[in-house]
Amino acid sequence: MTESIVYTTRCSRRGSALILTVVLTSLLAIVGVLFLMAARIDKMATSAAAEDRELAFAIDSVIARISEALVEDIPGVGPDQEYYDYPDQNNPWLADLEPYESGGSYYWRQISDVTGLLADSATDVRIRVIGERDAIVADPNEGEVNADPDGDGVGDAVWFEMPGVTSGKGKPIYAAVRIIDNGSMLNVNTGYTLDPEDEEESRVDGTSALHVNVLALASSPGDSPSASDAAALLGARANNTPTPTAVDLNAYERDVIWRYLDFERSADPNGPNTFTPFDFSDELELRYRYLLNHTAVDTRLENWGRFRQNTISRPVDSDTGKLDTWFRRAAGGGLDPNYAYRSIATTYNVDRIILPRPLDTDSGTELRKMVNVNTADEITIRAAVTQALSDADPNVLGIAEKAAQITANLRDYIDDDDEITVITGLSSPYYGFERPCIYVSEFAYRQIRDPDTGVLHTSYAIELFKPYFEDNDPESGEWKLTIDNPTGTADVDLDVTWSGLRRFHLMLQDDARAPLTRDYVSFTDAEEPIDTMPLYGYNRRNYAGTPQSLGQTGFEEGATISLQRRVETAGQWVVVDFVKVPADWIAPDDVARSIQRDISPHTCIRRLWASAAQTSTPGLGNAVGNYVDAGESQVIQAHPANRPLTNIGELGMVLARSAYGVSEPVTAPEMLIDLANPANVRLFNYLTVLDPSQHGLPAGETRVMGRININTAPWFVIAQLPWLQYGDTDEGFQRARDVVARRTSVGPYESIGELMQINSLLELAVDSQDNQHEDAPRGPDLTADTARDDYEERDLLFTRISDLVTVRSDVFTAYILVRVGVNGPQRRVIATFDRSRTNSRNGRVRLVARQLVPDPR
Repeated sequence: MTESIVYTTRCSRRGSALILTVVLTSLLAIVGVLFLMAARIDKMATSAAAEDRELAFAIDSVIARISEALVEDIPGVGPDQEYYDYPDQNNPWLADLEPYESGGSYYWRQISDVTGLLADSATDVRIRVIGERDAIVADPNEGEVNADPDGDGVGDAVWFEMPGVTSGKGKPIYAAVRIIDNGSMLNVNTGYTLDPEDEEESRVDGTSALHVNVLALASSPGDSPSASDAAALLGARANNTPTPTAVDLNAYERDVIWRYLDFERSADPNGPNTFTPFDFSDELELRYRYLLNHTAVDTRLENWGRFRQNTISRPVDSDTGKLDTWFRRAAGGGLDPNYAYRSIATTYNVDRIILPRPLDTDSGTELRKMVNVNTADEITIRAAVTQALSDADPNVLGIAEKAAQITANLRDYIDDDDEITVITGLSSPYYGFERPCIYVSEFAYRQIRDPDTGVLHTSYAIELFKPYFEDNDPESGEWKLTIDNPTGTADVDLDVTWSGLRRFHLMLQDDARAPLTRDYVSFTDAEEPIDTMPLYGYNRRNYAGTPQSLGQTGFEEGATISLQRRVETAGQWVVVDFVKVPADWIAPDDVARSIQRDISPHTCIRRLWASAAQTSTPGLGNAVGNYVDAGESQVIQAHPANRPLTNIGELGMVLARSAYGVSEPVTAPEMLIDLANPANVRLFNYLTVLDPSQHGLPAGETRVMGRININTAPWFVIAQLPWLQYGDTDEGFQRARDVVARRTSVGPYESIGELMQINSLLELAVDSQDNQHEDAPRGPDLTADTARDDYEERDLLFTRISDLVTVRSDVFTAYILVRVGVNGPQRRVIATFDRSRTNSRNGRVRLVARQLVPDPR
């Protein structure tokens, strides 16, 4: 019994020991498993952290490469860089903003290639729906693999393996990039609208970014925005002011549009803090996943405008939407109700008025900024014009001479004095065309032989004509008439002493036996201005005043009658006008006869003289019965404005050649700076009327907000430029469509002047309308004149938009997607780049924003 108890006790102890052993072993196993799990978790965490660092490094690498590409593309920084920004082989990093359709499929004309690895795979890329985590596996039928860096579910890039970059485990790092131009969009901070019925010229002349019609973003396609839409925009940008219509737009332009890049709130209640422009939170929401509405975020801008209607919030896939629905949102233009305005609106875009390359002047100054023709000196303008003409065709002869003549004419067109500009230093001096404009308009004679004595009685007359009332009368001692007689008759050199009465001045040697003239009727200042009268047939009034004596000598056959003007700064006389007396024209037949010039409005510069066979009865100061050349109807408005250019497009009103002594009946393209001539288009890469320094900014500032890049903007954006829909019969968009069609078929605009190659922009010159702003409906011509369908009208639409368009940009949005391996972790970001301060001295691009885009839920 005792032995049994002892044995049982021993077994019990052994069992307890065994159990304890098992328990301890289990505990050890559990501890081991926990240790392994902890090690694995730590390893996973370490791996995740490593992958996170690798993705961040990949993003940084892509951003650095984009920055390099943007720097290399800047004119004057990269070697021989093109001046324009347009998605092509010269700008492979830039993608098209909108897709196109062909044969029922959708394509991108160009996607971004920031490495040069994509080559031909970057153009005409077919669009497909892309899953968020689709593996990077090449389709042998499609070539490269589409990617979706902006995250809207649609392929808009191509994956590429980042060269020389791998993960810690040796996996390749892939990236996809899409870069779009903010200059292709309507800037909701700078634009407003243009009301054609506004009587204030400064609000309809196209000089302000406010004239770009961003109100179009508040109405559905085909409809007009309401007054409440306009008030809401003004109120939102002016600190929710209770009376938006009272917003001072001039102050807004000064304090916001010209200073937005350095905008600071001020303690001054009347200062910049009065205004609250939309900020970068609005910008990031607009850019989020290209055109998707991020419903978790609402911004101030979305409370105005049409940014929530008909939107989609989830990336496109086979369940949530079809590609054609996406396409209508992405490229529906102004005619599809689904067009997503958020993809064509921005709060931040900039370009610069910089030169295509640094330019040295004769004074030793280096120019990098476009030349403001309204304020620059003759040396600076001449250097810019010379280089512009050379850029167009360096092999053309006489570029220096052409540039000198254009510069002289431009200076005299703008300045407010009556002193002729003279440019010397070439083979001959070049004289500008300056007020007052005076011409020889008629010469007459009558000769009779006394039958009793055989003595010849002769009367001579020469008429001078001043077509513009606003011109000052010629001052004594500054004008003279010369007659160079070829034979024995004495020459004439006579100071012109103007009668002081309006348009005509008569110089007369009148023999009572052979009279030329009627009774004179003076025209006084108190009577109706002659500009409101017909030039011909008005009561046979004489406007010459008292004739000036021509002296005892006159002209003979073959004589040259010249009107000369003293150029004080040169100490010389310049022949302003001349005419030659025909042979076999003078006869002692007692007939009063004259040869007259066509002085109908805007023809004087053409010097259309009647022939000897078209001898007329002398008019001599009468705006009656004057000769009119019926076969020459083309007018040339050639009159110095004596004011600064309003728009740079007004260059077409300036003469390109000398206006003095022109003998042939020239045409407008031969006399004026023909903006439609390819030889002149590069002028707009060098000359401007914009200058930030005139708005209180530093002298070297070149940045301009809110302009539209005609190389990248969709036609609906271009259509919102001022007056571009004027008289358009195709729903107001045909001209804008033509702008896009030309760049698609011909290639990028290298200068805004190439817009003058588009016929629909020139059609006001053939519409048989005056297009005056006083007309009903009001037109874009703000110059009161009687010239219909002239070159001013031809250039008018271009002139009105010339200050608001550009061919280059400085702010871009990049969508970046990187991935570890073909199906590993990935990261997506939006980045905004601003290179508007980048130059050869500062090679850095400013990264304005870098925003992580989370995976869709």
